[in-house]
Amino acid sequence: MPTLDQIVEFLETVFSSETLALVQSVAQWTAILLAALAGAYEARRRDLDFFGTLVIAFVVSVGGGTLRDVLLARYPLFWVESPVYMVSVFSVTLLGMFVMTRGEQASPALELLVNPVRRAMRSDLIPTWVIVVDALGLGLFAYLGTTFALQAGASWVVAPVFGVMTASFGGVIRDVFFAQTPSIFKRGQLYSTSAAIGSMIYVGLNALGAATTASFFVCVAVTFLVRMASVRFNILSR
Repeated sequence: MPTLDQIVEFLETVFSSETLALVQSVAQWTAILLAALAGAYEARRRDLDFFGTLVIAFVVSVGGGTLRDVLLARYPLFWVESPVYMVSVFSVTLLGMFVMTRGEQASPALELLVNPVRRAMRSDLIPTWVIVVDALGLGLFAYLGTTFALQAGASWVVAPVFGVMTASFGGVIRDVFFAQTPSIFKRGQLYSTSAAIGSMIYVGLNALGAATTASFFVCVAVTFLVRMASVRFNILSR
């Protein structure tokens, strides 16, 4: 039976800094683009025009990270420094709008592309892979927000707040734009709570001097497992 130290050493050997960065990048971009699609669907469902749909998709995708950077005085903002974020979100939003507009008249060949994307944008037809990727993205954003806060000098009490903010406040800003109570504040399956748990565990491991690689995987894994358990067993916040 391998010890915890042996497991950590194995992870650090397999996942070099370059590999870890690649894993983080893939999960981050997948979560951002899925959030853009979800934002575009919600906007079109409320009859927003082309410009309004772009705004909502962008806010949902990068709103939490933007609020985090503003409060931590991390300038320039990450999407200002790297325009690829804005270009990517706008591109996938345009694709989503095309699918929603042309989906009913699509040819049989185009339906092969249209159907999976349409299902990913329907809250009542969310495929399992979308839930899984979203849960992984939730854990990654919780990690990023928390670690950025610690690097900026935030205390161990405050740092998890930034983890939750990065992971879920894009949806809060969207709901404010829609003039409704933010969905994460309502009773429902654990979402922001999952990010909070993962962020607090990361802070604890960091305080104990655990390796960065191990702390990252534990944070993402705990957030993912709590979120998936909530979905699987319909565990609701009180």
